[in-house]
Amino acid sequence: MINQNLRKIRTKTPLGKRHLKEVLGSTFAGLILSPEEIWLITAWFTNFEILDNRSGNWSYLNASWGNKMVTFVELLETAVLNGCKLNLVVNETKTNDSALNLLKSKLFDEDNFRFEISHKEHIKGLITESCFIDGSMNLTFSGANINSEMLTLSGDIHEISEARIDFNNLYFKNYQQKTKVIENPIVEIEEDGDDEHDFF
Repeated sequence: MINQNLRKIRTKTPLGKRHLKEVLGSTFAGLILSPEEIWLITAWFTNFEILDNRSGNWSYLNASWGNKMVTFVELLETAVLNGCKLNLVVNETKTNDSALNLLKSKLFDEDNFRFEISHKEHIKGLITESCFIDGSMNLTFSGANINSEMLTLSGDIHEISEARIDFNNLYFKNYQQKTKVIENPIVEIEEDGDDEHDFF
């Protein structure tokens, strides 16, 4: 019996690599329009071009992109700014620093963005509330453009639910919510010298 909720993506050929980017692009377009919680687990994490907006067809998602190729970090940023909660887990390696620091600089004040640095992560997966993409690929330029990878796209609600529960149990155990400093306004109280107030 064929599982209609599963799709295999092999990136050995240029066509496979194009299909991968189409799947990632359409997934994030859907998330921008209808925000969901995102779990992104990848040992290596770099920025790379995904969505072809050179004709302006995707500008309705974010007019500030302009007519160009839209990158992975730009899609993540736009998704969070439109209401998605992003949970990002990556390995501690200099390879990840550039993309991670760029994303952190864009989403520093966003409560919907949290990240965790792992010392031994090897799991790769992108999970939302409606889809689960897993397989051999790290979310990197090489993973999307050079390496030969195999991924599975699943829309099975039971598999998605189990994976989200697993990730919730595995990560962010010691996470501390970002605190925002709120300056208290100075309120001047005009005292009436003719009245005496008994506060006791």
